[in-house]
Amino acid sequence: MRALRLAFAVGAVSASALVLSAMTALALTNEEIARLSGPDRQKILEEGARKEGELLWVGSFNEENAKPILQGFAARYPYIKVNRVRTDSTKALQRVLAELRARQARTDLITSNAVVELKEAGAVLSFRSPVLDQFAPEDRDPDGFSAPLYFVNYGLAAYNTNQVSKADAPKSYEDLLDPKWRSQMTFASSASGALFFVSFLRMSWGDDKARAYLEKLSQQKIIGRTESARTVLGMVASGEHKIMINPFLTHVGELARKGAPLEVLMANPTPVSSTPVLMAKSAPHPHATLLLIDYLLDKEAQGMLRDAGYFPANPNVEPSPELKPYSPKERGLNKYIVDDSKLGLMMSDTATLFQKLFE
Repeated sequence: MRALRLAFAVGAVSASALVLSAMTALALTNEEIARLSGPDRQKILEEGARKEGELLWVGSFNEENAKPILQGFAARYPYIKVNRVRTDSTKALQRVLAELRARQARTDLITSNAVVELKEAGAVLSFRSPVLDQFAPEDRDPDGFSAPLYFVNYGLAAYNTNQVSKADAPKSYEDLLDPKWRSQMTFASSASGALFFVSFLRMSWGDDKARAYLEKLSQQKIIGRTESARTVLGMVASGEHKIMINPFLTHVGELARKGAPLEVLMANPTPVSSTPVLMAKSAPHPHATLLLIDYLLDKEAQGMLRDAGYFPANPNVEPSPELKPYSPKERGLNKYIVDDSKLGLMMSDTATLFQKLFE
């Protein structure tokens, strides 16, 4: 009888604990949900997501490459519908800030490089994901407001091998100053192109050294192009220009695989940026949002990103064979993770300097 009473008591305590756990989950704020950890995290998120039933993802990332990832997520969580609004980083920022001002939160997940602006506006939450434990410390936001969806690696310069021999090709920043390359080089005059290059030098070298170098480089009469970086690299492949400064290495790998006469110089350290994933502070569907963040960062989705031609952020997923030769690790180079926060803060001064020297 005593054993029966004890079993009943234990059962009652367990039932009470389950009820308390459920009540606690319902009572959690977005901040508390975002910082969940421990063995009950997955259960709490799934139970909450079943009630939410959907989420809204706003920001950059093309539909073709998102489709298999969302299909994989739906197979794992069939009760969550992911709605998407594809737009660029600036428009994603504007949308989220407008929702914040109107107190009409609709956005849950954000992919945008406007990390500084979103943080300063108090529009995003610091979050935890157990998957991030797999990432190197330098690849993680120390404040936890963002996580890298994939990496973008940059070369110092790509050149047309039909027009420039390997022996003659530039092999360093200083080599780009050789007078023989005057009016022979180009770059994409965009935030992710030439402005990124200028900001990277300012960030890694310091303003004085970077400015002195850029003043010399400006004498080379570099041809600025308003087309996309991918299109500008294609112009080098076709022979319209001999050299492109600051190419995306994903583009180099893609065109080289197709037989384009391209080779690339990679600097040490190699500049690396990322497309950040962020969680909206007032996300209407926080449980579902965190499940999607976990999925995007884990090996299954990262493998799909690799197959789509991106450098995976998860270190347990190797780059594709066509991109592996352009990985800093494969060439024995260090990588320089460009801090999105610092990049955003210096972009205005960078634009002023670029306009003065190159336009």
